[in-house]
Amino acid sequence: MIHEQSETTCMELDARKQRILQAVVEDYVATAEPVGSHVLVQRYSLGVKSATIRNEMAEMSERGYLRQPHTSAGRVPSDLGYRFYVNRLMALPVIQEGEAERIQHAVATASLELDAILRRTCQLLAAMTHLPAVATPPAANDTELRQIFVSPAGADRTLVVLLFSTGHTESRIVELPLSASDALTLVNALNSQFVGMTLTALLGIIAENERVPGELWQLSVHWRRLIAEIVQAARNAVADESAMYVEGTHAALRHPEFRDVDRLTQFLAMLQERAALLEMLGRAVSVPPGVSIVARPRAASVMVTIGEETGRPEMADYAIVSTAYYVGDRESGTIGVLGPTRMDYGRAAAAVDLMARTVSDLLTRLSVAP
Repeated sequence: MIHEQSETTCMELDARKQRILQAVVEDYVATAEPVGSHVLVQRYSLGVKSATIRNEMAEMSERGYLRQPHTSAGRVPSDLGYRFYVNRLMALPVIQEGEAERIQHAVATASLELDAILRRTCQLLAAMTHLPAVATPPAANDTELRQIFVSPAGADRTLVVLLFSTGHTESRIVELPLSASDALTLVNALNSQFVGMTLTALLGIIAENERVPGELWQLSVHWRRLIAEIVQAARNAVADESAMYVEGTHAALRHPEFRDVDRLTQFLAMLQERAALLEMLGRAVSVPPGVSIVARPRAASVMVTIGEETGRPEMADYAIVSTAYYVGDRESGTIGVLGPTRMDYGRAAAAVDLMARTVSDLLTRLSVAP
């Protein structure tokens, strides 16, 4: 899906200007050096002389697609130039089958725990793109309780384990004596009452809940203690939502933009501002004008948000490539990469799409596993 505003913008460049812009973007991404007309003549078959290319580049600079860092330097793409390239000129590379299979196997064998799955996913995405990778955990409304396990853990202690649809578990030891028969009664009643509830619904339950199953009235003390622990476990799981997984920050060191120590320090500090990152990811996935580039089977898209499109002045020199991942048919979280506007957008988009589909498939399988 391309926003109507982008269609209008794209009509403003003729075929020759489009070929020149594509060459400038791809050369600048590869070399990190401003691109001059003589470079384009030497490296690309554009079919025109250097003077013609120079005039075309000057016109595109006047119209905002290119900019000139210094008077004597070549040109580099502007945000508008990158936007045009992403929407109209970029060829999305195909991830080779062997690489895709290795990635999928690495994610699938990482763990059955949500935390480990998302961390491993981000690590692999950072390795594929040489950019820091970020992900958000599923929302409370999308996470269901799958099973409660209660067992005596000694003379005066009881083990309580909660398994959620994402594969995430919460466990704790309760200072509570409980016989094996009472534990069996409790676990059956608790599973009957709570399995299938979302974390949000669990947090609405209090110890004196009126829907206490009849067989639990005779174990009211145990009921209240264990319900309190279950609700606390749900709170802990929800608290994890405020977390954000960030991996591969060292990848920034590969980019010449960060040879400037002050700029690198600013970028690394930005990666630590979780609230700001969450906001920017939310804005990115909410589809700003013209950012959709890759249609996916679940009606989602990989989004590219460039520079000022992020809505934050400190992000003027950076871009986000992101998309949603799913548990079943429900959008659950976001995964993406963050880096300088001079990035390989095609590779980033293809890698983000692959990782989102991979983690979606795994979490969906976990959510329906017996």
